Amino acid sequence: MQIFKNGKIHSFNSENAIYEAIAVENGRIAALGNTEDVLEEFKKRDDKEVIDLKGKTVVPGFNDSHVHFMNYGYTEKKIRLNECRSIEELITLGKKTLPYGSWILGRGWNQDLFSGEKRMPEKNDLDKISEDIPVCYTRACGHVAVINSKAMELCGITPETKCFGGDIDYDKGIFTENALYLVYSHISKLSLEEMKNIILETQEKFLAMGITSVQTDDFESFPDKDFKKVIQAYEELDREGKLKIRVYEQGLMPTKDRIKELAEYKYFTGTGGERFKMGPIKLLLDGSLGGKTALLQLPYEGEKNNRGVVTYTQEEFNEIVKYADSMGYQIAVHAIGDGAVKMALDSFEKLPNLNKKRHGIVHCQITTAELIDRIKKLDIITYIQPIFLDYDLHIVEDRIGYERSLESYAWKTMLDKKIKLSFGSDAPVDSADVVKAIHCAVNRQDMNFYPKDGWLPNEKISVEEAVRCYTVNSAYASFEEEIKGSLEVGKLGDFVVLDRDIFSIDKSEILSTKIDSTIIGGEILYINN
Repeated sequence: MQIFKNGKIHSFNSENAIYEAIAVENGRIAALGNTEDVLEEFKKRDDKEVIDLKGKTVVPGFNDSHVHFMNYGYTEKKIRLNECRSIEELITLGKKTLPYGSWILGRGWNQDLFSGEKRMPEKNDLDKISEDIPVCYTRACGHVAVINSKAMELCGITPETKCFGGDIDYDKGIFTENALYLVYSHISKLSLEEMKNIILETQEKFLAMGITSVQTDDFESFPDKDFKKVIQAYEELDREGKLKIRVYEQGLMPTKDRIKELAEYKYFTGTGGERFKMGPIKLLLDGSLGGKTALLQLPYEGEKNNRGVVTYTQEEFNEIVKYADSMGYQIAVHAIGDGAVKMALDSFEKLPNLNKKRHGIVHCQITTAELIDRIKKLDIITYIQPIFLDYDLHIVEDRIGYERSLESYAWKTMLDKKIKLSFGSDAPVDSADVVKAIHCAVNRQDMNFYPKDGWLPNEKISVEEAVRCYTVNSAYASFEEEIKGSLEVGKLGDFVVLDRDIFSIDKSEILSTKIDSTIIGGEILYINN
């Protein structure tokens, strides 16, 4: 038994009660109250460990409601291109790097951040890295990649190669959306042990950010897209007692055949235990705003023939959504542009008994007042990534114009309409740092505190609302509100100790908040030394 005393414990229960002490036994919360009473209740217990919180603030464990957990670790094995500010830097880094397997792989470039010419890298640029080794550089968003001539040859790409739901620029070596799989299928596969090591390494990084649960899209994180091996990796680590973080799998299954294969494997929403559990079927409708592949209802600003990329026709999408729903699966749809959001809602609207399965829309960035009202009417969950504002607030108006931006990233509007927002990161697309995300949601600023008064400041939310979206609401998104999300007797003893009272400090100081320690099931799994 563990007793944590002398704290300021924000329970986030229905009364928003604040306690001084919390007792955890066998991984579950046994008591909450003032320090004297909790110590008195268990004074005869010889097996108790008492930890002094020394007045620090405690909140429920953060639950990242949409992340690519294994891909985060896999990306760490590649060249990190996030800090590159020119194509020349991309080339220089590639020349210095040994291949990962038989390829030179990199991820994280963003042409909008280049100091000079703001264009995407091309095949001829990557040929300067190597003419003999295949090179693949994926954009930060994960929806665009460029490869060199050797990779084009290896993947059998010709001027005649076509792909529905994705574009191929043969001359430039640039691939988007579904076309990416024509490249990734040729990249070296990972062994089961490599996958397990990636999970172990990644969970330590997430624990340091106060994350105790993740809802993660892993099934197609690796070249071979072997979902059974992904499940096996998690299950083996769980049996071995090495899986510390709690995982709710958002399995990307883009076809009816793939969904049927998962069902035949006897994995449905809710299958699993407290450490690893199957969640929704993930479906991908469009791309990214930064890559100009998010599907819009009207063309991109200044590009009258470009509305983005769509990966299904409406009829195809209706059919796959209907099938997944009929098989009993929860569904989470990646939709960034308002065109994709509308498509998702049009499909959900046709389903019976909405919304007992708690279907949702991931990202839901570009919206209109009408779409937001439909989300409310259909009781759709939205999986939001506040950290996106760090970059997006600089490019939104360039992509969609001022008028359309006014009804986008509308989190305060959604909360006021009682729409269920669950917060996450989409890492490695962006940082998994929860504190940074809370800063973005509350202050509507980037990491340099720009703009001074916040971008669309009428959409600022409170610290309490932001933390609730990262805890209570995320638990609801995974059907786990009875066991996590708030600190109450009988629920899991998962919580985070902060180095300051994030609820009372000046909002400009939120970004300076540090994770003091992370506790899962009463066990301290991270301490900031």
